[in-house]
Amino acid sequence: MRLSRRKGIVVVGLLATVMALAAGTYGRVFGHKRVRFPYLTGTLAASEYQALAAHPGWRTAQLEVAAGINLNGLVRRPQAANAPWVLFYQGNDAAMLKVGQAFLERLAAAQDWGLAVFAYRGYDSSDGVPYLSDLTHDASEILNQLCRTQGVDRGRVHVVGFSIGGHLAVRAVGAAQAVAPRPASLTLLASVDDIVMVRRSLYAKLDPGDVLETHPYLDAIPAPVLVIQGTADESLMGPGQGRAIALKLGNRATYLELPGVGHIALLSNDVALGKVREFIASHSASLSP
Repeated sequence: MRLSRRKGIVVVGLLATVMALAAGTYGRVFGHKRVRFPYLTGTLAASEYQALAAHPGWRTAQLEVAAGINLNGLVRRPQAANAPWVLFYQGNDAAMLKVGQAFLERLAAAQDWGLAVFAYRGYDSSDGVPYLSDLTHDASEILNQLCRTQGVDRGRVHVVGFSIGGHLAVRAVGAAQAVAPRPASLTLLASVDDIVMVRRSLYAKLDPGDVLETHPYLDAIPAPVLVIQGTADESLMGPGQGRAIALKLGNRATYLELPGVGHIALLSNDVALGKVREFIASHSASLSP
């Protein structure tokens, strides 16, 4: 009797798997076509994590975003107590903390700004597996817990999101509107607007994955917003997604399009960095005591 019950459970599980795969296949063949990317999750050696934290002024920082789920991060505190902070939501990268830290260092240059970046679930040895519902929950927790653990007024935090991090930044900033103070600004660099992310597996090609649609969440985003997009964005098949985000935001956003600049190249483009630096500085002046 017990054996029959076990067989029944196995059969139900197999049927559920087949149905899920069939649904994914149907959606891919007959549904709306979206660019698909695998989540580039992976491990980060403890020695490499410590090496990143050894950069001048930096330290490791872990946030518990859910029971048993800790995210690895890097934080650089400013000298001035009233300095602005930049919280960076990095894109889909196998070296998330390394690339995120390098971007923040280039962006801040000589500015006395607080800087922070955290690896999402499954990335750089952070706990868990990336599912969109969890990632969006974590995005808000990262913002809230950064402010709590570092003693930062949320009104001094400038949120910057790149690629899939743009979607997560929008979700975090949108959720933050319910409680004052609101983040000081939002910058979106080559942000995704309509893509699919899949977890790596033997069935990844059939997996319907996680649909990241940003435009439904833009109504909750207030000014000021800066949107920067390169016209040669090879990952997003051109500038269309950035343009769609800027169009939806309307006069709440400033839009800058850089001819010939690619997706990853945007993170090190001098014009883009200068514009973001200027944007953050201009919306930090009113924060001085």
